[in-house]
Amino acid sequence: MLLITTLNFNHINHYLQSQSRDNLSVLLLTGGWLEAMQITCQTAATNPGNKELQEKIGEQKIILEQILLLFSVYQNDTNMVGLAADLEQLKAAFDKININYTYKESTMEVVDGVAIIKDNSTTTIDITPQNVEEIKNITNSIRTKIIS
Repeated sequence: MLLITTLNFNHINHYLQSQSRDNLSVLLLTGGWLEAMQITCQTAATNPGNKELQEKIGEQKIILEQILLLFSVYQNDTNMVGLAADLEQLKAAFDKININYTYKESTMEVVDGVAIIKDNSTTTIDITPQNVEEIKNITNSIRTKIIS
């Protein structure tokens, strides 16, 4: 399913770029991401003890930064400025989350005659249920504006 979705998105993206409508491709990507965020946040709200789900939401901080970078190309597009401002508000909520990466040298081990490289580095995501609630509320607000 993920492969089919990715192939379809790539096809649509190529078509929009060939028609000089690449801003629509960015909007399509952003809309899909926001919809996934809304569903994930709603699920996390019903499972407040699920730390793994909270961390998945926290990981989206990196994706949002990349989306905002795409939006920076369209600063003169009045259709995108409002959504970019809303995404900046969401970024402010994500800025309260810390992602810490600790590098540790990789090791190699042989399993059934095959060499496997093991990444010993770790990533920790400091996120609270309050952070998730704030992200959920802002995401819902943005989604409501889009679909209204």
